Amino acid sequence: MPPYRTFNNYLKEHFGERVYRVPIDAGFTCPNRDGVRAFGGCTFCDDRGSGAPTIDVAVSVREQLEKGINRIRRRYKANKFLAYFQAFSNTYAPEASLRQLYDVALEFPDVAGICIGTRPDCVDENILDMLAEYNEKTFVWLELGLQSAFNKTLDKINRGHSAEEFFDAVTRAKRRNLRVATHLIFGLPDETDEEMLETVRQVAECPVDAIKIHQLCIYKGTPMEMDYRLGNLPVLDEDRYVRLVADALEMLPPDMVIMRLVAEGTQEEIIAPAWSFEKERIMKKIDAELAQRGSFQGSKRLAVSQV
Repeated sequence: MPPYRTFNNYLKEHFGERVYRVPIDAGFTCPNRDGVRAFGGCTFCDDRGSGAPTIDVAVSVREQLEKGINRIRRRYKANKFLAYFQAFSNTYAPEASLRQLYDVALEFPDVAGICIGTRPDCVDENILDMLAEYNEKTFVWLELGLQSAFNKTLDKINRGHSAEEFFDAVTRAKRRNLRVATHLIFGLPDETDEEMLETVRQVAECPVDAIKIHQLCIYKGTPMEMDYRLGNLPVLDEDRYVRLVADALEMLPPDMVIMRLVAEGTQEEIIAPAWSFEKERIMKKIDAELAQRGSFQGSKRLAVSQV
């Protein structure tokens, strides 16, 4: 067993068996792409909007789910699935349009719930009320991207929202008893180790249920690609990243679900860092770092509570 609470183990606890996410691109955009907040999108984001490479954007949501379920069922002998609205901002549309898309996903008998990736500036009260309705009849994860708790960093990456908006969105979602996850990126431009861990500290103190942490990856075709090629944007080396992740895990509440610790991709889409293509090896190094320290998720919190 890993020294942290994995998403797979959480899902097994909840459903009694392994559950697999099926990624979907429902055709959304983001308010920092279409001019409502900014243009161009986040500087780290490619034209897939963080969508999985397995997604076939040329077909409907229903067909994406059918293909994804069949592919995962053949490979893993899976029985239950979560429809993962992953690409771009999946609450950035009128409520009626959202309901239609979510309902299509829930028509599949083996789909046990929905995961919805979005931004904190795309969850107004009506949207949260709607998600709360779905949460009463199915399993719902709301994923709110943060990346950094420092507004200077969010401005640099053209995020288009503030850290304050994120924490407000979490508070409003939790009032409705929604499960909330967030995303953090280590290695954003000019951030120090102390700033990355300060972001973790702030997230650890808010009522978030789950977290995804990953390294900054330089994707082809993004604004960051040119900065990297010009030598103006360094990326984290793997040993530094492993130490930062171990530090972060020690700070997080022991019951917080760890959904991801390393981003992965292919050489066709990611330029750097090279170790992004070796997720399993990096995960083993994180486990080894924790073992060498004799620590685990929440160990620093436990030590403070015992003083």
